Amino acid sequence: MAIRLILVCKEGPSRNAYLREAMSLGIEMDVVPSFAQLIDAMLKTAYQGILVDVVTSLKANREEKGISQEILGAFPLMQLTWDQQGNRIQSLSNGTSSSGTLAHFVAYDCQPFKPRTIRADARKCVNLNIEIYKDQNLSPANMERSVTVNISKSGCFLCSFGNWAGIPEIWLVMNELEDKTPLSGQILWRQPWGKSMTFPGFGVRFTRISAKQQDQLAEEFHI
Repeated sequence: MAIRLILVCKEGPSRNAYLREAMSLGIEMDVVPSFAQLIDAMLKTAYQGILVDVVTSLKANREEKGISQEILGAFPLMQLTWDQQGNRIQSLSNGTSSSGTLAHFVAYDCQPFKPRTIRADARKCVNLNIEIYKDQNLSPANMERSVTVNISKSGCFLCSFGNWAGIPEIWLVMNELEDKTPLSGQILWRQPWGKSMTFPGFGVRFTRISAKQQDQLAEEFHI
């Protein structure tokens, strides 16, 4: 079965160059011009990786980038630029050229990755002030202050520069909620600082949240 990827890139020479390269490698590739359409496509179709044109990414608005944050972190991702003068595709990592090729990315990152879609919960680019705790006793020594980059009914992405590797469960206190009962959550994936041109932090799935907290999030923030 052929590898199936999705490319975020507006129309133009760059898109044509990426499509030619994908065809030469036998890759099935769908193309969307924006992150908003990326989300729509990935709700319906299972993919093994995402390609993002850097110029398209830089022109995206803040809300699009915030909502797509978790998607980009949960799939194999390669950022690309098209050097028209040199007639070559370059991959980017943390803003600098990388020696990685599309063929290498497909073989070593996408091939082992099981095709998947994304969940249907709507993500909102809402920034709430959060205290994150590593223990249920809410020890100040194990607390980090953060904000949500985006949030949905089932979870959120938290901006963080801390080391949360190996932490099976966390507790969250949301400053904007009247009910300050700690929410509990499971860290599903992490985005380390410096690995890509995006917010560092981690994606969380809520494992315990009260009905009162859910109601306030829905009424005040339309989540």
